[in-house]
Amino acid sequence: MILSTLELENQYQQLLSDKFPKLNIEHRKLCDLTDAELDDVEILFSYGYDMKNEILIKMTHLKWVHIGQSGMDLVPFNTLKKQGIFLTNSKGINSITIAEYVMCMMLNNMRQTYSFYEANKRKEWDMDTHLDELANKTIGIMGMGMVGKEIAKRAKAFDMTVYGLNISKDNVDHVDKNYLPSERIEMFKQCDFVVVCMPLTEETKYMISAKELKSMKKTAILINVGRGAIVKTDDLVESLKNHEISGAILDVFETEPLEQSSPLWSLENVLITPHVAGDRQASYMPRMMNILCNNLNLYPHMQEMKNVIHLELGF
Repeated sequence: MILSTLELENQYQQLLSDKFPKLNIEHRKLCDLTDAELDDVEILFSYGYDMKNEILIKMTHLKWVHIGQSGMDLVPFNTLKKQGIFLTNSKGINSITIAEYVMCMMLNNMRQTYSFYEANKRKEWDMDTHLDELANKTIGIMGMGMVGKEIAKRAKAFDMTVYGLNISKDNVDHVDKNYLPSERIEMFKQCDFVVVCMPLTEETKYMISAKELKSMKKTAILINVGRGAIVKTDDLVESLKNHEISGAILDVFETEPLEQSSPLWSLENVLITPHVAGDRQASYMPRMMNILCNNLNLYPHMQEMKNVIHLELGF
């Protein structure tokens, strides 16, 4: 059985039927399947949220799982490894959108867009707010995957100095210098903007804490479009309160939705968006379906698929 729990709209269900007329693709919820039906599933399309261990162990014939998004925080990697299940995801579908978000936020910061918006509401002709430009500023990008590369390309077009942090020092287009994770302090010291766009793994959790924040320029801005738990929230709050860095632009959080009791809401040097940097754009579903259909067309030659995930690394 091929099962999709993606809750696809009718047009995308029809697209699958048209492209793969010989395949019987069922659109149901995992929790609605009997044990016998679970055991019959060979291919699963999911966002990952419904992949509970107690369900997966009943899926003894499952060979391939495709995740309909780039984030895989809730995917039970250990169970997939034990059962020898092949895993792909949809990374890259929102890389342009996230890169544009980052550029938008940096430009807003340099041009003080929000200050003028507030002055506009007050009917005030603001001649006192100081402006700046991105040219000759330095951006440090944590994670040189598809998102990081798109950010680097756009930052370089604005004449920024671009540093990249990755697990290897392979040359990357539009990046002036590459750093390893162990060298992040050295990179942070030089950056006007630090952008987090890496996945959450055991190695990246709390990669930015008090030590890293204290190493940054007092004028630096932290932008997190990766995962909330890469930055230790309590340490970030203290850093912002003490003005150890100039500010933070946060689209992701350790707990989502962000609790109303969080001190982040009341800090004047924080801008919060509700995990939308790479979401809600019209291109999301078409791009996701393109990757899914490409990979389904290659099955069972799974090593030839796009976005193969290394279970040991988690990405």
